[in-house]
Amino acid sequence: MEHLWFDLGGCAGGTQLEVQLRGSSARACLMDADEYQAYLDGDEYEYHGGFSDVSPIVLEVPYDDDWYLVVDSYHGRIKVRYEEIFL
Repeated sequence: MEHLWFDLGGCAGGTQLEVQLRGSSARACLMDADEYQAYLDGDEYEYHGGFSDVSPIVLEVPYDDDWYLVVDSYHGRIKVRYEEIFL
C-alpha cells in the first residue's frame, strides 16, 4: 500500500494541524497507532479526515494518544507540509 506517513508522536486531544498538499488531490487522515497498524495489515480501520482536492486542510486530533498523519495520493507525486495551529 503506497502512502506517505508522518509519526506525530503524542498529541493532546483538540490539537489542530494544518496540512498543505501540493501536486495532487489526496486523502489525508489521522490514525492512532492501532488503527495505523490495521491499515498496514489490510484490516478494517478508522480514521479522522478524508479526501480533499483543496488545500490547506485542518484536522483535529480527537483524543490524547500517539498519532500518525497518513496521506494517500491517487495521482502520483505529492508534497505534504503540516504544522500545528496555535490559537
